[in-house]
Amino acid sequence: MKRKESFINHKRRISYLSAIYNRIYRCQSVLIEGDYGVGKSRFLKLLKPKKLHGVWVESLFNIHEILSSILKDLNYDTTATYRRTPKYLKTICSLTDFFIIIDEANDLDRRVWPYLKRIIDAGVPIVLAGLPKVRTFLTSEYPDILSRLKTLILYPIVVEDFIMEYKDFESDAIEQIYVSTKGDMRKFKEICTDCRDRANELNCSFVDVNLALEFLSDLPPH
Repeated sequence: MKRKESFINHKRRISYLSAIYNRIYRCQSVLIEGDYGVGKSRFLKLLKPKKLHGVWVESLFNIHEILSSILKDLNYDTTATYRRTPKYLKTICSLTDFFIIIDEANDLDRRVWPYLKRIIDAGVPIVLAGLPKVRTFLTSEYPDILSRLKTLILYPIVVEDFIMEYKDFESDAIEQIYVSTKGDMRKFKEICTDCRDRANELNCSFVDVNLALEFLSDLPPH
């Protein structure tokens, strides 16, 4: 029970919930990024806005199955067939008062993304969660879709605790250190300590991202 309360009540995750609610109430979309085991699926289950109905989508489905399942969840009588894909897409884009949740977005067929773009542009909010390679893929293949998403990076609770401990670090600096150390918490803490020592030498009251990058440039390539 204590772990559950810690997960839900952690300050950064609460702020993320607030940020997501603000986005979807403005008909905008979000990408939640995180490595294996950080709790992305569990976090998605916390999304229960009072004014919008959440529709979960199976990321392994083909596009005609995805569109059909969305409408079925909204109480439409549908059949998952390719020939009805244009009609279903048009119907979904015309509807309001719901948002779409897609976990394991890294499993989405690349042909699904243009359809998601149409849905996003129609003002239907989508909350996606996936591994960092989702953002890498979108950067390369669909930068226009990525530009429509607010990216939130979800860290393990242990990393969140480090962020709270190192309040003299800019959040961007902590994020860069975590990404660069690939979740190696020993290395993560070591670099944070080195950065803090260097900041003290420079009589700086905080560690910014530029100072952190001085130490990250010495890391061996992964």
